[in-house]
Amino acid sequence: MRDLDEMYQLYGELRSCPVSHSEAQGGFYWLSRYQDVRAAALDYKQFSSGLKGVRLPADVSTGRLPSIEMDPPEQGFWRRLYMEAVTPAKLKWVVPRLEALADGLIDRFASAGECDLVQEFTRPLPVLGICETIGMTGVSVERIHELADRFTQSDVATQGAVMQQIGMTVLQEITERRERPREDYLTRIAQVEFEGRLLTDGELATFMTGFFVAGHETTTSALGTLLLHTLPNPDLRARMLADDKVMTAAIEESVRLFSPFQAFHRTTTAQGEVGEATIPADETVRLCWGAANRDPEVFDRPEEFDPDRAFTTHLGFGFGRHVCLGAPLARVEMTIAFRQLLRRLPDVQLVESGPDYHVEAGTLIAPKTCRVTFTPKP
Repeated sequence: MRDLDEMYQLYGELRSCPVSHSEAQGGFYWLSRYQDVRAAALDYKQFSSGLKGVRLPADVSTGRLPSIEMDPPEQGFWRRLYMEAVTPAKLKWVVPRLEALADGLIDRFASAGECDLVQEFTRPLPVLGICETIGMTGVSVERIHELADRFTQSDVATQGAVMQQIGMTVLQEITERRERPREDYLTRIAQVEFEGRLLTDGELATFMTGFFVAGHETTTSALGTLLLHTLPNPDLRARMLADDKVMTAAIEESVRLFSPFQAFHRTTTAQGEVGEATIPADETVRLCWGAANRDPEVFDRPEEFDPDRAFTTHLGFGFGRHVCLGAPLARVEMTIAFRQLLRRLPDVQLVESGPDYHVEAGTLIAPKTCRVTFTPKP
């Protein structure tokens, strides 16, 4: 994973200077130390997500992603709407359905004795999980992956068109819900009013992009990392299956060590101080979760996977008003995926020589493969 190694080496160099500036992508300031990144994430009045969005280069001409590229009070409506999909009651309801989805995927490769878990398990499961949670039935997993990949690989100028295509995959179902309501989240979206009117097709498209890009890419990445770092350790595997606290700790450590989204961006609303550096108003600032989560001033032996570490408050799901709203669902999906895989294939063994990651635009990372062998099951 040459590119990722170089990235983490760069982070170490950046942390030696509290604030650095880059001329790339229109110019931006780096925040790489844990305390600086955390403080900026909490201060949405100084570090705005709404002015120019969170992508790089800064540009919202193609539309802003609801909630994530907005500030309070505008953010509130969209944030609450997302949160309705992942309430504790909803997550409890969806657990047996997620277990069935995981089993269905395992059924496809259990008799082969080998597979690449990324392609056959960690990529499809989060999409299926999101669809089950919100009530979608007519979507193609392959189509969602194709569009999500295009979104993350596109420049900002073309991402708006991809948003519309993602929206088109669900508008038919939403229209159907308006005619024949059901007891599901899509019916809620179909009927919800914003400023006294139903949501437009464009608003629906950008809203659903939040589910199918941020919602599944991050879980695919984190689940792959979890498997790559736990499958080689029989003692840890046994502890995770026996103790929910160990399972939770291993999941959080996976997200800390290889944060799926390495960074998001903000725009300064006024001149301000970070450490001894002055950042002018209207400047793009990169909140680098990946660097902050490996800050040796905060995390002991930060380059190691250690689910037993004492301090575990990472920033891998973001922080503050823009913390990842899908994180509770991601944690449930990762727990179920691990348990069902080990229950069905208890002798599964990793055959990777070492983790190898995709790096998209220096922001999104995900394991390329997770090849395993196991005793074939009829």
